[in-house]
Amino acid sequence: MPYEVSPEQRQGFASDPEKLYKFRKIIEVDGNTIHDVSMRDSAMQRGAIGLFGENMRNRLLKRPDIAEFLIPSFGIGCRRATPGPGYLEALAEDNVDFITDPIETITPTGVTLKTGRSIPVDVLVCATGFNTSSAPPFPIHGRGGLSLEERFTPFPTAYLSIAVDQFPNFFMMLGPNSAIGSGSLTVILENEGDYIIKCIRKMQKEDYAAMSIKPERVHDWSEYCHEYFKRTVYTDTCHSWYKSEGGSGDRIIGLWPGSTMHALEALRAPRWEDYDYEGLDGEGGNRLKWLGNGWSVTHMKGEGEDEWGGDPAFYIEPEFLDVPLPDRPEDDKKLKMRPFSH
Repeated sequence: MPYEVSPEQRQGFASDPEKLYKFRKIIEVDGNTIHDVSMRDSAMQRGAIGLFGENMRNRLLKRPDIAEFLIPSFGIGCRRATPGPGYLEALAEDNVDFITDPIETITPTGVTLKTGRSIPVDVLVCATGFNTSSAPPFPIHGRGGLSLEERFTPFPTAYLSIAVDQFPNFFMMLGPNSAIGSGSLTVILENEGDYIIKCIRKMQKEDYAAMSIKPERVHDWSEYCHEYFKRTVYTDTCHSWYKSEGGSGDRIIGLWPGSTMHALEALRAPRWEDYDYEGLDGEGGNRLKWLGNGWSVTHMKGEGEDEWGGDPAFYIEPEFLDVPLPDRPEDDKKLKMRPFSH
């Protein structure tokens, strides 16, 4: 049965920030520490197959034939797993016909199966899903009039799921390979936004008219993704929106090639050398003219009599001081919370 949060619990979370924080921490840690389940034949994956299969059989005790049909041969996670509370139990009810024959045609009164059998229906629910393999339905054009739809043929790809070559100043959130099999998608989107803002700030500060990801880096990224997913359950034989060609292709285009925590490190600091740049003054302009007149607004006069544009000695303020631990600065607890790479 689905777990329900009581009104008392909700009130407790609303009135006690520490309680809400601890609850969120449990959920986030749990989601980020099951990444190994996506690895084919890992101990966690084998355990999940056994657990899911046993659970489905128990819920379909009345109809073991349905269990035999529904329990998949592919790994857990090849297709997106959904809880579906009550779904399996409903299939096993006496007033439910479980029919697996494909539909040949839809008629005014029902459906005709490929076996020739006709079934009258009052309502036909079409669970068609959604197409993640196509470009956006609105037109986007890059250099030389190239459309994003053309660029995303035969399958969509974008450097770090964000940038597409030949499309300067074009950045995406939730682009190809942006979703995640486990962990928090929200924090990935937040970090994609931070990454894009860093790019915008660089162009604004350094007087660039455009920046565009190099085609070589997009190719490198695409090949990295392809190699990574070969050892995961996502490339098992299943029909999934994670895959190219409408769910049946050999490329995984829906998921990040790694864990959520891996994505956060990859997006942490842009590799500026992976981009080409255009200056505001073209090729002949001085790319360092953004240095200005040698002054900083921190020591220029502001609006008031004794006001400055900033703080002429901000660097001695406590919030700007980073004093390392004596003897072993590498033991700083804050630094150990994530890789010390930037």
